[in-house]
Amino acid sequence: MKISRYQFCEEIAQGYYLHYNALSNTFLLLDERCHDLYSQCEIEKLETLNKELFSKLTLGKFLIADDFDEYQYVLVQKEKMVEGTDLYNVVVNTSLDCNLNCWYCYENKIVGSRLEQRVVDAIKRNIFLHYINTPFSTLKLGFFGGEPFLCFDGIKQLLDYAREFCAEKDIELIADFTTNATLITAEHINYLKQYRCHFQITLDGGRQSHNKIKVDKLSGMNTYDKTLETLRLINDNIEQRWVAVRINFDNRTLRDIDEIIQDLDFLDRRKTYVIIKKVWQLKTENIDKDALMSAIQKFLDKKFLVDYYIMPKGCVCFAERRNQVLFNYDGKIFKCTTISEFTDKNVLGSLDYSTGEIAWDKEKIEAWFAEMQPDYCKTCKWFPSCLGICNRQLLAHKGEKICTFDACNLTEKEYLMYLFKYNILKNELDK
Repeated sequence: MKISRYQFCEEIAQGYYLHYNALSNTFLLLDERCHDLYSQCEIEKLETLNKELFSKLTLGKFLIADDFDEYQYVLVQKEKMVEGTDLYNVVVNTSLDCNLNCWYCYENKIVGSRLEQRVVDAIKRNIFLHYINTPFSTLKLGFFGGEPFLCFDGIKQLLDYAREFCAEKDIELIADFTTNATLITAEHINYLKQYRCHFQITLDGGRQSHNKIKVDKLSGMNTYDKTLETLRLINDNIEQRWVAVRINFDNRTLRDIDEIIQDLDFLDRRKTYVIIKKVWQLKTENIDKDALMSAIQKFLDKKFLVDYYIMPKGCVCFAERRNQVLFNYDGKIFKCTTISEFTDKNVLGSLDYSTGEIAWDKEKIEAWFAEMQPDYCKTCKWFPSCLGICNRQLLAHKGEKICTFDACNLTEKEYLMYLFKYNILKNELDK
């Protein structure tokens, strides 16, 4: 037996040590006696001295077989996710227009852009053709933008088709929406309740802060109250749902956390989680760390699962999967939703409208999937949880050192404690 390289240890209280293994996502809280035994004893003697401890260490992969290559194991698991065909993930930018003008938005708005009918028809053909060529058991149909609900007719056409197609082929169907939620009506919810739905919906602070950032000049609506109204409609009417409330924060937003938590208290914790993500304009070193830590703890205290650069990711990003495509409203083909310009420069393929077939740009797609993980990722103890940096980021930041944890502004001990609390709550909610 040998000791796994993917483990961490921090003393979190007098005489108590938190051990974490990133390969198995396992925590062990050991008292000083067990910690010292594990840290100082020869592995060959450990089983004899404390069989229960030895069993926990081997089960959690803290101790592994001498011939077990952990790094290669992680690479194989990642490759299975990248190359897997069980899930076909189709993302659609129904529009690059938006009814709001958030100051931190990275996308270039295209006013009046809407999903074209010929693109809708081609996407339907693509789903059918892709199933014939590469059968899948789950179809995830995601809607992005801009604001996707500016083109609900396109959403409905695609979901109507997908529902019949998936029922006929015995395929699981998931409808996924990234939206500001201000255009969603009771009629929309009444239609969507027949589907398994995932939502990511943003709040930008308490009522006053949010309404200053998210302004609909045409309607003059109270966007904060409208967002809460939509969340309540989803919570009360869509049985098969998973709701992510994303809080894009700066230091001012963090001061509104008590108000936000109070206003979200009606949400079902078993079908909801909170994403806390800083706006990109706020430099990591300028984060009010005390306010951030307090906000995370307050959400956890109210039984909300909090995703703050959560590890393990559990899977690779959808855009890193081969069995995934993003259709822009105008028929241009991409993969990632986080690019700022959906232009010819970033196009990765072309769409045959008559057949739905995609001809990928060979050179670009090979670069997209090329092995380019930097050495510092390969040797990092977090690698099994993080799975490295996506190629889009590496291509966009050539020559720069980038790391997920550089954006956290938490020490390793602080992050481990957050992750430990998250896992305790998740286990509680899963019961």
